[in-house]
Amino acid sequence: MSWKRGAYPEFSLEDALAVIFMLKNPTGRKAISDELGLGEGSVRTLLKRLSTLGIITSTQKGHFLNEKGIQLLGRIKDLFSEPVKAEKIDGMPAVALKVRNPPGFKSIELRDEAIRFFARGAMILLIKNGEAVFPEDERKLRETFPEIVRSIESLAPDEGDLIVITWAEKDADALKSAIHVAVSLKEDELPREIVNLTG
Repeated sequence: MSWKRGAYPEFSLEDALAVIFMLKNPTGRKAISDELGLGEGSVRTLLKRLSTLGIITSTQKGHFLNEKGIQLLGRIKDLFSEPVKAEKIDGMPAVALKVRNPPGFKSIELRDEAIRFFARGAMILLIKNGEAVFPEDERKLRETFPEIVRSIESLAPDEGDLIVITWAEKDADALKSAIHVAVSLKEDELPREIVNLTG
């Protein structure tokens, strides 16, 4: 029998980053809970930690990034973009994001990372000569999945950017698995205060 009273509030670094992106606009606790599939206790704990960092303001209208929070968001966006909804893949919700100046990587390892984080599948692409291509054989995304190209265009990628597209049965899993791939590439460059949030 467990000695703990109730469930211990838990959230991941990926949850914390997703919330920081969400709080560009005033957002309530329930909306965060619904969007990320997190319990209200975990959301409360996460917001409390963000508040302790001095990066959010809380009002009746919800929680949102203050000036310090917006600066922190800018530092994150220097590493990777905010995730955007992509066209469904295999009938499942999909999310895309871009990673700037990616370090060396193996596509299969990044796909495995996404699947470990509850994605059903993932595509890893590079922008080469202005086109999204599969790095293994330089096949153009436009020729294989033309319907997904629009989603990538909204990210305004630059030459050499890496694009991650993940899909999953649940929106939250698609979102967090895409962020997880970006984190696996950029964790050493992320602001330490964010990495330490889950400690």
